[in-house]
Amino acid sequence: MKKHIYKGIAAGWLILSGLGISCNVLDQDPQFQIATEEAFANAVNAEAALNGLYNEAQLVYNWRVQTLGELASDLVQSVDTWDNFNVIDEFRQTPDNTEIDDLYTQIYRTIDLANNIIAFAPNVPDLSQERINDMLGQAYAFRGMMYFHLATYFGGIPGKYGELGVIIETEPSIGVSEDAFKERASLEETWNQARMDLEQGESLLPESRASNFLSRSRLTKAAAAAMLARHSLYLDNWTEAESKATQVINQGSFELVQPFSDIFRTDFSAESIFEMHYNVVDFSGFRQWYFPASLNGRGGLSFHQPFAQQLLDRQGEDDRSDLIALNPAFGGVYYSTKFDELQNASNVPVLRIAEMYLIRSEARARQGNVSGAISDLNAVRNRAGLADVSSSGGEELIDLILEERKFEFAIEGHRFFDMTRTDRAIEVFTDLPRTTGSTTYSIGDRGRYVFPIPNSEIFTNSNMVQNPAYR
Repeated sequence: MKKHIYKGIAAGWLILSGLGISCNVLDQDPQFQIATEEAFANAVNAEAALNGLYNEAQLVYNWRVQTLGELASDLVQSVDTWDNFNVIDEFRQTPDNTEIDDLYTQIYRTIDLANNIIAFAPNVPDLSQERINDMLGQAYAFRGMMYFHLATYFGGIPGKYGELGVIIETEPSIGVSEDAFKERASLEETWNQARMDLEQGESLLPESRASNFLSRSRLTKAAAAAMLARHSLYLDNWTEAESKATQVINQGSFELVQPFSDIFRTDFSAESIFEMHYNVVDFSGFRQWYFPASLNGRGGLSFHQPFAQQLLDRQGEDDRSDLIALNPAFGGVYYSTKFDELQNASNVPVLRIAEMYLIRSEARARQGNVSGAISDLNAVRNRAGLADVSSSGGEELIDLILEERKFEFAIEGHRFFDMTRTDRAIEVFTDLPRTTGSTTYSIGDRGRYVFPIPNSEIFTNSNMVQNPAYR
């Protein structure tokens, strides 16, 4: 992967990957650059800038933001020779890991494009105020989503783990100068920035758009509210998590889709609150990494064998266990078939309604509403073909909800953070066997609940402080 340091975006220039110019996820060089004043000189160019923001976000959600966390969990393992994955799988990632660097850089590139829209869209002469508000809403919401990912990967959670947040950029890049090298914000400031951006986005975004395609492939109020529900869940703000999840559930446009496979076999199904659109030009990478060489993939990722066995044991009972297949290489490993379209053209659901039910279930359980929590939990289980469960509450019910999240969202990027935010990772991620390793691996240190700040940032910014586990 080619690396780009976000500070290196030239002053006064904006990357436009919209306007018919595609982003190849394996080559992140800018395809088209125009001066900022030209980018926002009229409505046509401003729309192209917004398309460019989505194309940059495609490179965050194409597989990387989901997969690096899953590798550092008990669900997904690396089985080939890609060392940047192997070391994450073994909990020994370092600041020179290029996959981590690419994630960090791509998130900040997306933030910079959002900052440009926030700064310049209000002055576009031939845009209506309604359209300006919509553009701003999308930019704010994306920026909030990006700061959420930066906080969870590279910062930590206030009062739980981590020492510092991340650098907060709210203005367009102005090139490299002494002023460009900022210090990391506090964890509280970072999480507050994500929340404020998401709330601002929600206030400006429309309820829906002109078609099902647009309503699910472009951000709406429901998408911002769903991210706020997730944000509140991570901070143990149970009342707000329940409220936001309920808001999305009650919106009425979303439903638990049956069979489960239709979520991934049908573009923009009723399950999706926000779905990142890909095609044979702008493609995602899930299939490439998971499917074996015999099916034109690389086959470098598979399920950890214990989790694969859990899925196999559920076949015929749990619809979600049908989305696995055997790769005969490496002595025989099982991989996910959630994203199966040839040429890596599968869309990627970023936010879906099942998450809202399980967020609300956990929030209700934490507040002692056992019957409400079980009702939401069983709604997701029933959709998968499973019978109801019962519980008297307490940690037993939390265990059931987290276990359901494990099966529901496998390879979608939740497991590592579910275990770190609940401080279970130190126990659960212990003695994990790797198919291609000669031993077992454990996370060992709560300092590894967060990833390292990449060396490209450390070496460039003298004000940057590395996370403790990687100093």
